[in-house]
Amino acid sequence: MRKYLSYIRIGLTAGVRIIYYNFKYFRKFVKHPEKYSYEYRYQTFRKLVLYVLKKFHVDYKVKGFENFQNLKGKALIVSNHHSDADPLVMIALHEKPITFISKKEAFDFPVIGNGLRALEAYSLDRDNVMNQIQQIKEIVAHLKDENKPDLAVYIEGTRNKHPEDGCLPFHAGTLKITKMAGVKVMPVTIYGTSRILSGKSYLKRYPVFVDYLEPIDYCKLEQFDTNDEAAKLRKTMDQNIDKFRKLDFDYINSQKISRKRKALETVVDIKRLP
Repeated sequence: MRKYLSYIRIGLTAGVRIIYYNFKYFRKFVKHPEKYSYEYRYQTFRKLVLYVLKKFHVDYKVKGFENFQNLKGKALIVSNHHSDADPLVMIALHEKPITFISKKEAFDFPVIGNGLRALEAYSLDRDNVMNQIQQIKEIVAHLKDENKPDLAVYIEGTRNKHPEDGCLPFHAGTLKITKMAGVKVMPVTIYGTSRILSGKSYLKRYPVFVDYLEPIDYCKLEQFDTNDEAAKLRKTMDQNIDKFRKLDFDYINSQKISRKRKALETVVDIKRLP
């Protein structure tokens, strides 16, 4: 029942605005992208994102953003993935335009598909090798072009529904793209986003923890094993998530809710509630 109530809440708080933006802006952006600069399209999309996340009372806990701000040149933003809200949080934090590498299925979703196309996101078909090869070529060309926005990708490849077990295995080939393009990796760890669209949380504000780690320049490594480096990066992010879980636990215990609800909140992110 609470799940259905959460959908109703989404509709009442932001649904009308989302539909309005889809018909007023996104469909035009997709049909005639040449008429609108990428900056304008991105800022329009970001305005909607900020509105939606404000309605859901997201409480950002951001660390290390200066690591991204101080970067010279292009970067591939590499993040773990807990929720459909992850890209929204990323857009909210990035005033400077970015875009995404997304799974093909996301482009079929109403509104979201138009939003991804408006942001010129890249669609990867996980069941089509030829599509992947072509898209990787385009992604490398994108990263080499200084006039293109930075790219973000979720290196687990899919949402991790059980983060208490650590990150899912990383797609090591993602790191190879940065070597091919001659750009750095900007690792980002995110935690807490699954509460935003969940009907299981009783919190009045949803803490979302984000940490921008030190950038990694694989281009300076003459030889590196992508599997080994992916495993190292995964271990670092797992350690970060453990820290975030403790901070999240402290945050929950500081809230004025019942002891029973506090206990439920500690597992709401892993979606194992009865």
